[in-house]
Amino acid sequence: MPKILKIGIVTLASALLVMFGAVFGGAWYISDILETDALLIDRSEGAFDLRLAAVSDGRVTLAATSETNLDGDWVRDGIWGLAWDSGYAQVGVVISTTTEEVVREFILLDGTPESGTPAKVEGFAYPSNPLTAHGLTFEEVQYTSPIGELDAWLVDGARPTWAIFVHGKGSNRREALRMLPAVAAEGLSSLVITYRNDEGMPSSEDGYYNYGTSEWEDLDSAAEYALSHGAEDLVLVGYSMGGAIVISFLYESPIADRVSGVILDAPMIDFGETVALGAREKDIPGSIVGLAKWLGGVRFGMDWDAMNYQTRIDELEAPILLFHGDADRKVPVSSSDALAEARPDIVTYVRVADTEHVRAWNMDREGYESAVREFLVGLDGG
Repeated sequence: MPKILKIGIVTLASALLVMFGAVFGGAWYISDILETDALLIDRSEGAFDLRLAAVSDGRVTLAATSETNLDGDWVRDGIWGLAWDSGYAQVGVVISTTTEEVVREFILLDGTPESGTPAKVEGFAYPSNPLTAHGLTFEEVQYTSPIGELDAWLVDGARPTWAIFVHGKGSNRREALRMLPAVAAEGLSSLVITYRNDEGMPSSEDGYYNYGTSEWEDLDSAAEYALSHGAEDLVLVGYSMGGAIVISFLYESPIADRVSGVILDAPMIDFGETVALGAREKDIPGSIVGLAKWLGGVRFGMDWDAMNYQTRIDELEAPILLFHGDADRKVPVSSSDALAEARPDIVTYVRVADTEHVRAWNMDREGYESAVREFLVGLDGG
């Protein structure tokens, strides 16, 4: 073999090895991020990234800080919660804006706001619990799952149908407070649950979120609790990863036939597609994402097929009310589009324009609650 050809082959081989090493190293790094951002338990709530610049009757001026997302909820129309260290309010219509401040409608719910106080805007829109938020009497109850004792709020209703609310990843029971009054108005009892890895609750052995593949067992235990305490049938409500838990329950639980209806808000139907969306948002090449996902399976025991609930949607039977914002940058709206297209026989789809993750209520409270109540009345045959 000519010497120059040998040199060329060695050079090419070296370049390919360097290239492969760079790709593999990048994929390993992305798999580290996957573990940190998606798998490891994170109960941290958003920081106080705003400042209460001024508060007057019915108005508040919010000022940006160095930590503020200038395109965040604080500048969007809709209804949002406004939290500070010792109080809570709601903000509504945007009255005026500058590059650093926004003036909004203001409804005080708790505490006394003072100018200069650090604050944050959040999607939950209500503080504390059903009684504080809505005057709904509730009981703190416990149910037993395979992982241990778990807490739930129980709001009694007149109908023998119970709604079970399942919050999203890293969230908490307050996520249900937006929909809760509409459900209570239709006479359903509501069981707002915690599940494994929630703050103060038992942790999973692996210390990871499993996106429904294990958490459905906690929902199964909550459903058993409801059925043993007077429920004749169930409506399951799932937000984001809570939607994955609900769908996994529908596939796996021996009592799934007791579910008469399902409400999903921006459900995570395919975790792989959710990861791919996050990668696109960060301009990470698809080839590296594919290798990173494979590494995630090897390193962290991730079963991508098990977390893709799209493949079994022909098994779903209960009517579904589905909400999803078309500007969702966390869970792809395309997954809900596919569910609605594949199962028009059971899915009522509310696709909300210019709306981000689990923000459909915030952007159109009246339309959202009307859809929920109409859905529940339909389940009752009314």
